[in-house]
Amino acid sequence: MLRYAGSALLTALMLVGVPATACAGISLSFGIDDIAGADWNAHGMVMDVTSASSDNIALTLHVASLQLPGSTGTVTDLQLSCAAAVHDDAGWHCRDGQVNAAATPWQPQASTWRGDWLHDGSLHVAIAGLTVAAGTLAVELDAQGPDWRAAVSVNRLSVKRLGQFDAALRMPHGWSGDGRVSGRVEMRVRETEVQQARVDAVVDRLTYASADGSQAGEGIVVKLDGTARRRGGTWVVDSHVRWPQGEVYSEPLHVDAAHSALNIDAGGTFDAARGRFVFDSWSIVLDKTLQLTGTGILDTAHWTFADLTVAVHSDDAQRVYEVLAQPYLLGTAADDMQVSGRVGFVLHYDADGVEQAGLELTDLALRDNRRRFALRRTAGHVAWTRDEPAPVSRLKTEGFDVYRIGSDAFDVEIRAKGDRVDLVEPIVIPVLGGSLALNAFAMQNALATDTGPRWTASAAVRDVSLDQLTHALDWPPFAGSLSGELRDMRYVDRVFSIGGGLEVAAFDGRIVVDGLTIADPLGRLPALEANATLRGLSLAAVTSTFAFGRIEGRLDADLQDLRLLAWQPEQFDLHLYTPADDDSRHRISQRAVQNLTELGSGVPAGLSSTFLGLFEEFNYKAIDLRILLRGNVAELDGLARDEGGYYLVRGSGLPRIDVIGRNRSVAWKDLVERLRQIRVEGVTIQ
Repeated sequence: MLRYAGSALLTALMLVGVPATACAGISLSFGIDDIAGADWNAHGMVMDVTSASSDNIALTLHVASLQLPGSTGTVTDLQLSCAAAVHDDAGWHCRDGQVNAAATPWQPQASTWRGDWLHDGSLHVAIAGLTVAAGTLAVELDAQGPDWRAAVSVNRLSVKRLGQFDAALRMPHGWSGDGRVSGRVEMRVRETEVQQARVDAVVDRLTYASADGSQAGEGIVVKLDGTARRRGGTWVVDSHVRWPQGEVYSEPLHVDAAHSALNIDAGGTFDAARGRFVFDSWSIVLDKTLQLTGTGILDTAHWTFADLTVAVHSDDAQRVYEVLAQPYLLGTAADDMQVSGRVGFVLHYDADGVEQAGLELTDLALRDNRRRFALRRTAGHVAWTRDEPAPVSRLKTEGFDVYRIGSDAFDVEIRAKGDRVDLVEPIVIPVLGGSLALNAFAMQNALATDTGPRWTASAAVRDVSLDQLTHALDWPPFAGSLSGELRDMRYVDRVFSIGGGLEVAAFDGRIVVDGLTIADPLGRLPALEANATLRGLSLAAVTSTFAFGRIEGRLDADLQDLRLLAWQPEQFDLHLYTPADDDSRHRISQRAVQNLTELGSGVPAGLSSTFLGLFEEFNYKAIDLRILLRGNVAELDGLARDEGGYYLVRGSGLPRIDVIGRNRSVAWKDLVERLRQIRVEGVTIQ
């Protein structure tokens, strides 16, 4: 809506349209109270027109105050003048007009303008050199009948100062920074409707920092160009953003454009009446790292996607890890890795959320630089659906390594739907001369972020070589193989447990582990608790490779209240003893006697040291050793002895030998050190 007082403005406009011969010797001065639009107004307008000759007039327009749109501010004492508007056959021309303003939202203005009002009705006005936000601004206006074009060019406007005039351009509270904006915005209009718009802009020297230091940028250059043109009731939009220079930090992510320049392209149609933007295509390319492409439908009323398809691809998994993943993994087991291969990811999103997702791996391999784990070349795909029947996902890997334990190749087949993941076929992993088999696996709450996932599983260990296992763990080598069942395994609330216990056949006997739980197994302080019973182990099998010495007979053991914190013993109650019903041959070698004596800080009794060296082995009745660990102190005990101390080995027959322990309390580190002194076929116990 436009309103004004009087008809003086119309009179002045008619004046410049009359023949030049009618303008000689005219001097006019008239005023207008106010003119107002929807969100602007002008007050106190006075126009002076003076004509000294028929082809030359002087014009001066003075505006007492001009309220700019929105919250931009007010211009006071605005004056536009043309000292010599000349006329020719084409129309009227002002070559050297002046623009002055005593006060503006930015600063006082003193600039020039030029314009043409031609007999064919066309108009051209150009204002150059306005000072705005520590930079300059120029305006051009061309009109021809119902069609007109407007262009605004800016050069090196201060980002910080622009924020002082418009909240939309203001940095968040507490942030600091600045930069420069240069560029050009152009619009083409027919009557009152914009038909086409184009923007070409550059932001350079951009720096910013949040008060808490979690967000920062330095030396940033961003280039933007885009076009929008009306087609019927919709707009066809094409835009491009380039980030060739600068560094950005968004805790914990740090990206340097010198190594990973960013390019964004998008094209589509915007229907303002329906509030919908249809992306025909869009792409985000992080140079040398990855590329995202897709299509989508954006509901601009709620700023949500009604439909979105995203495809991600990278030919350099190491770059993806270093630039985008590693910063979020600091402090975890995966914060220092070497990665190779190619990865791809596809996602489809609808009004109800993510509907489908897929992951493609091509020769993906990773290795922990601290040599704790590795995944050898792996290929295949993983698919997930929210509602539809889930396809089978298949992966093939050449194997993995965990510390010094490595596997051979194996396959994985799963099905993932909603918040469930189910094993399709048992996974059989060849390892240590035998195999580990995951016979069943079912996960729920796979997508839960508050409670975390829950899963159940059953597995088996078949014919795993103890010799290979102990060698890989740098333990004393054991002969034989390991087999067992792990039933009713569960992971709930970040606690792993085996409800059915772990049964293992080893050393010609049986080992049962029950009550096994591991809290936060992948965290910094995993806590393991368990109990175990060992029944009927062959001491000959256990000690056959020990330089510790040979012992024959059977051995039982009870391990209660075992607790490991960060995989280090914190407490346990261990009792090793000869079964009461053991009727096998009981023999112990001289070397074993000597080492048991050192272990218990005791003495052999029954033979003098001179005669001890005459016999290679001795009969014994029973072996008994108790270790109670609490914190840093281990309490030692054995069979009760009336004369003091305790029996570690109680002899039988002739020659009789007893091994008697004297120390009942020892520092745990000292006991471990004694164990380290035991040599086992050239290997020191660690």
